[in-house]
Amino acid sequence: MAFWETIDGQMKSTGFRPVNHKPNWYWRAENPVLYLVCLMDGRTDWREDHMTFAGFSRSMEKRLEEFFCTRLVAVSVLVDKDGEKPPVDIVESGDNAPVHDYNETFHRVFWQFSTETARVTAGKGQPDKVLGIEKILAAAARGKAPEVLVLRDTKEQKYPVATAVIFVICAILLAVTMFSGHRDEILWNYGLSAEGIARGEYYRFITSIFLHSGIMHLASNCGYLYYFGVRSEKLLGTGRFLLLYLTAGICGGLLSVFLGDGYGVSIGASGAIYGLLGAMLLLTKKRGSQYTGMSYSTMLLLAATAICLGFFEPNVDNLGHIGGFLGGMAMFWLLLREKRGK
Repeated sequence: MAFWETIDGQMKSTGFRPVNHKPNWYWRAENPVLYLVCLMDGRTDWREDHMTFAGFSRSMEKRLEEFFCTRLVAVSVLVDKDGEKPPVDIVESGDNAPVHDYNETFHRVFWQFSTETARVTAGKGQPDKVLGIEKILAAAARGKAPEVLVLRDTKEQKYPVATAVIFVICAILLAVTMFSGHRDEILWNYGLSAEGIARGEYYRFITSIFLHSGIMHLASNCGYLYYFGVRSEKLLGTGRFLLLYLTAGICGGLLSVFLGDGYGVSIGASGAIYGLLGAMLLLTKKRGSQYTGMSYSTMLLLAATAICLGFFEPNVDNLGHIGGFLGGMAMFWLLLREKRGK
């Protein structure tokens, strides 16, 4: 496929969104930075497009708060097969050429890109790598078709059935635990404990995921379950979502049992939910915010904060959180590889 036939799909598949009524202009918010990209065809009179993009970038600098960003990086890319155009430094020279330090709010980058060599040439003192755009350009120059992320077997997953069922099961078990008069007995017999696992009661790895100590415990978990569970299930489909969810929960239990202090009983869906968080963090790094509604930096901050707070909160099995987080990332990575191999 020719460069201009595939670059649009490549940009969109990696989280860049087209600017309305501007062919080959894109934007992507990765808090705290808003990235703008203008691809200019060297076979045409591209200088007017270059100046128009410069003005547009300046206007977007005033709208950074709308994107929850504090900085703007505008990347102009002159796409030319033979590399016979003037050096990039000439384009950026003159009294009207903006030169900005990286610490300022607005920074412009100008590249020449050769479709023949699939390489970027940057201006003097400017970076030649920005948010993986150079890799996207190279993939398009090689005629590589955009990777379509389709993990589910069904054509469309309209309703998050499994997510709803998990919530209902957790709510019912909480009601039974609270009002049956056997709260301590239920938690002791079905919660996760090193002693129970040592006796061969491996069912605890599963049953503990659906038990909660109270309404607030369930409510805090279900907030995350709703946000990440709905998105994960629609993307993966019910079967693969359940595989991811349960695998993460079991991985959290394994780390808790083998590295924990060996005392007490652990319950809750946190490990499995942290697995969803880990999977969506990996997805956001690869594809931007189009599936999760959060930028990679925001997701990373959320994950780091959630895990770090677990070390300071009493009666929290943070090993279960970490194990679930890592297990969810590993399982999602395997699901991606499985689909690629088909």
